[in-house]
Amino acid sequence: MARKEDLEGHIRESYDLIREYEDILRLSGDPKEKARTRRAIEEQWSLIEGYLSEYRLLCQRNGTPLPAGIGEIAAHPEIATKRQTPPGTEKVVSAPPPGGPVYITHIDRAEAIAIGDGARVESREPAPAAAQPAPPGVSVSLLTRIVPTAYCHHLDATTFPLVTLTLDNTGQGCANAGVHASATIEDYSDTAVASLRVAQGEQARVPLLPLLKPAAVATLNEIRPATLRVSVEQAAPTDRTLYDQTHRIRLHARDTALLAVEAPDGSIVDLTGYLAAWVTPRRPEIEQLLRQAAEHHPRRHFVGYQGASTLAQRAKIVRAQARAIFTALKQDAHLVYVNSPLSLGRQEGQVTQRVRLPAESLAAGGSANCIDGTALFASLLELAALDPLIVVVPGHAFVGWRTWRGVERYEFLETTMIGTSDFGAALQAGQAQYGQALTRGYFSRGLFDPGGFARLVDVAACRARGIYPLE
Repeated sequence: MARKEDLEGHIRESYDLIREYEDILRLSGDPKEKARTRRAIEEQWSLIEGYLSEYRLLCQRNGTPLPAGIGEIAAHPEIATKRQTPPGTEKVVSAPPPGGPVYITHIDRAEAIAIGDGARVESREPAPAAAQPAPPGVSVSLLTRIVPTAYCHHLDATTFPLVTLTLDNTGQGCANAGVHASATIEDYSDTAVASLRVAQGEQARVPLLPLLKPAAVATLNEIRPATLRVSVEQAAPTDRTLYDQTHRIRLHARDTALLAVEAPDGSIVDLTGYLAAWVTPRRPEIEQLLRQAAEHHPRRHFVGYQGASTLAQRAKIVRAQARAIFTALKQDAHLVYVNSPLSLGRQEGQVTQRVRLPAESLAAGGSANCIDGTALFASLLELAALDPLIVVVPGHAFVGWRTWRGVERYEFLETTMIGTSDFGAALQAGQAQYGQALTRGYFSRGLFDPGGFARLVDVAACRARGIYPLE
C-alpha cells in the first residue's frame, strides 16, 4: 500500500505543476518562455502517464477503482489521446466472426496496426507476479519460567522441554518450509538449535532446552533473573524471520532441587528422581568418612553385596555395613538433625527444596535436615558398593537400601534419629514409615496428592538413566 500512496502523491504533484505552468503560459508574452513552459508541461504529462500505468495495475490487483481525483486526471484529454499500452502488456487480436478471415492471433508490443477484416486489437494487462508462499504460523510455550540449575545438565529437551515451538504449515498459501529454530539463556547457556522441514499441510512441535554453562551458574546462591531468547528463521522457500522474541525467566539457586513442575496443560512433571544427583560418593570427605566407618564394622571392611548364600544372610551382611555407616555419622561426623523441614508445596507451578551437598553438611559440622542427612547417608552407601534408596513423603525424606543386588527387597532408616537414638530404633522407625506409605497406597498416587503420596528414588536406576552426581 505504501507504493500506491507514493504514486498517488506523484500524480497529484505533477498535475499541480501542470496547472502552474498553464498559468505561466497564459500570462507570459515571451515566446521562448512559452516554448520552455510547453516542454515542461509535456514532461509532466509524460510523468503522470507513467505513474498512472503502474497505479492502474496496483488498483487492478487490489480490486479497487481509481479514486475520484485520480480518475479525473486520468480522463484528461492529454492522457486520453496519448495513452499507450504500458510496456510489457500483451496485445491480443480477436478473430472476426465465424466465416471471416483470420490473419494474426496475437501481437506483442504492437501499436496502431489494423489487421484483417473486422479484426480488433485489445489490450490485456500482464498477470501479476506470483505471491510468496504464506509463512508457517509459530507459537511458543514455556514449560516453566523458573529453571533448575543444579542438575539441568542431566536434562534433555524430551524430558524437560523448556521451550516448545509449534509450527503450523496448514494455512492457505503455505508451501513446504525449511525452518531453523534456536533458544538461548543469555550469558548463562549455549544455544540450543533445531533444523527441520515442515511439509505443506502439516504441523510440527520442536522442544528446545539450552545447556547451561557450569561456570556461569556455579555462583548462583539465590534465585536470579535471566533472559531467554527464542528465534525461528525460515530458510526455504524464502528467507525470513518468523519469530524473534525474549522472555523473562529466573534461574534457581544451585542448591535448589526442583522436584515437580506443573506444565501449561495442568499435568505434573515428576522430577523427584533428580534427587539422586545430590548423592555424591566420590568426594574426598565421603571417602574419608567411609574409611572411618570401616573401623566400626565387626570385620573392619566393607564387602558390598558379597559373601552370602541365603536371603537372610544377605540382609544381615548389608545391614552390618549400614550400621557401621550409622555409627561413623554419629560418632565421627557428629551428625545432628536441624529442623529445616522439607518444604513440599506448590509455588508458581513448582515444588522445590533446598538441599545441601553431603560435603557441605559435613563442613557445617554435621548439621543436616532430613533430606541433607538422607543424601549424605546414601552417598556413603553408594561408595560402599550398595544400592541406596531415597523415600520422599509429604514433608519428609528418609534413606533406604536394597538388601541384595537384583532383589526387590529393601530396608529403611530414619536419618533424623542418628544424633539421638541407636541404629535399631532408627531402622525400626524407617521401616514403619515405609510400611505405612505402602499400606495407604501412597506410591500409586499422583505426585503431591493432597491426601498423601510417596516416591521411591532408586539411585542405581537413576544412574542408569544418566542422573550422575553433582560433584
